Amino acid sequence: MTLATLVTRTAFERAPDLAPAARPRRVGPDWEVLLMPERLGRLLTSALAGRPARTAPLGWVFAHAGQWGIFLPPESDEPAWPSDTTYLKAGTSLTLPTPGARPDAWPGASGWVSRDGNRLSRPLLVHPVLTALAAA
Repeated sequence: MTLATLVTRTAFERAPDLAPAARPRRVGPDWEVLLMPERLGRLLTSALAGRPARTAPLGWVFAHAGQWGIFLPPESDEPAWPSDTTYLKAGTSLTLPTPGARPDAWPGASGWVSRDGNRLSRPLLVHPVLTALAAA
């Protein structure tokens, strides 16, 4: 390996131990979170893509540890979400990505899939779409 190869590799590759660390947070009080498997999160974001940011039913989306999460207003747990999702109420501990992290930076990375528009998703618009996708 030449010095030029070594310099080029280190300049463009980010070692996993130098990756921005995800940070623990407490959910709430003015938001709660719905976690879902990455596969379901990808289907949901694809189904709701292309809506103008100010009217979009889906708010910010993050990835962490194979799960995708969306922010919801408090008390959005009724009606029940699909069985392969996890609803986190205010006060629950949650790990969020650092502000600039992208989930595609390296395998298993935490990151923000989307931070467009409003932070909170609209549960009455997201629930029927997610329920249909989970049943398919």
